[in-house]
Amino acid sequence: MKKLIYTMTAVIAFSLVFISCDKDPKEENGIKKLPSKITWTLDDHTRTEWTFKYNERNQLTEFVETRMAYHDELDTSIWVTKIEYDANNRLSKWSIDGGYSEVNTVQYVGNNQMIITSDWPKTTHITINASGQITKYEDAEFIYTDGNLTQAYSLNYSYSNVPNVFRNATNPDWLLFLIGEFGSIFSPPSKNMLTKSGIYYDDDYFQEWAFSQYQTDSDGYALSCKVIETFAPSSNIIYTEESIMTFEYVSAK
Repeated sequence: MKKLIYTMTAVIAFSLVFISCDKDPKEENGIKKLPSKITWTLDDHTRTEWTFKYNERNQLTEFVETRMAYHDELDTSIWVTKIEYDANNRLSKWSIDGGYSEVNTVQYVGNNQMIITSDWPKTTHITINASGQITKYEDAEFIYTDGNLTQAYSLNYSYSNVPNVFRNATNPDWLLFLIGEFGSIFSPPSKNMLTKSGIYYDDDYFQEWAFSQYQTDSDGYALSCKVIETFAPSSNIIYTEESIMTFEYVSAK
């Protein structure tokens, strides 16, 4: 799980939340959607896209992260994650292919314990609660308030009243927290969209992303939001950057 270690210290990262498969969210108007593409545009030179594919059970089966940087020439990097489920519709494997390759398999032990084995090799243990939310990853504790993850590792989160865009996905709510750089900014598992996420490093500096001015469609799904990134050593702010995040959807099954 070397990717997770990198995730916790990523400079530019993104994560979204999933509601676990045992929950049955009710849409006010009966419209159920799943994100198909999320684009984070920093400026005219930098853009990151995340695309998602699902099966007939609304389980995520493919997650693609594409980073594009325009300088003297276009520099593009692509990470593809394939996700598999067993005959009982439980997560069984995910494989990552990009700058490196990694395969992770899941073994279930009782109702709330899982063992994840990576071909790096690395074996880790996960504990989940009755709602399917991850509460412990090895020695790291995950703390929740009112259904929202508020602290994990050195990450801290606060929330808006905008509902989670992945509320109709039925894969494990912790899945994208362990994949790619997705877990460093957003906060699985949580029921709402963020207002702020912070990453605090050991060498006396931090980064924070503030999510503000959400725009939603008539069905209550986020269409866009402004993201304000602040980087600072101790209390001395070095810079603040604004970017825009946009959301596209497909109909849930």
